[in-house]
Amino acid sequence: MEEFKTMARNNAVSLHNLFPKTSFSEVLKIDMATELSPDSTYDTVVELGYFIAEIQQKNPHALLANGYLERRKFYTTEAYKRTTANKSEYRNIHLGTDFWVPAQTPVHTPFDGKIIILQDNNFPKDYGPTLVLEHHFGGQLFYTLYGHLSRESLLLHKKGKMLQADELIGFIGKPEENGNWEPHLHFQILMDLLGNAENFPGVAFPSEIEKWKTICPNPSLLFVEDF
Repeated sequence: MEEFKTMARNNAVSLHNLFPKTSFSEVLKIDMATELSPDSTYDTVVELGYFIAEIQQKNPHALLANGYLERRKFYTTEAYKRTTANKSEYRNIHLGTDFWVPAQTPVHTPFDGKIIILQDNNFPKDYGPTLVLEHHFGGQLFYTLYGHLSRESLLLHKKGKMLQADELIGFIGKPEENGNWEPHLHFQILMDLLGNAENFPGVAFPSEIEKWKTICPNPSLLFVEDF
């Protein structure tokens, strides 16, 4: 892991490489673990949309980013619950970073990579259209996941295709196609696919977080901006 971190820091790129068509002069980190109202689960697109829109209106030149290791109240539902030995916990620790950009925003790859997962995970609160790239860079093997894309994005490529750095991956999806979320990109680093060929966990149980931190390091390692 230390070798990967060193490689990432030495080869970090700008978030403008990820969103070259998006105009922003700063990256604003928001914290949904503390800033969301305790009176709402933000379980609907409308509620979350109001929250994001209000922050964006106050910070019109900012790219909104958040999420790594954040405890998310979205996931305190039965679908994410596990009960063992009379103890319950929720898979609610977020393993990637979310970038809150509008639907149809173009997304580009920061590094050369091969498409190894190209899948529509069409389930409520899942990724919807998902793409995963395999990278061999700086002597390191790692993967990057792009979730909540548009279905149109899946038609742009084929599994096994090589993408060059700065090449178009796809576009941000609308709620009706992206797992029913306010439009955003879920970006995650994977050091191991763990045998997954169509999907990959984006949230983890709190009791397993130390394990998942080694599998999914902080996405900010790959970028020069602080978030």
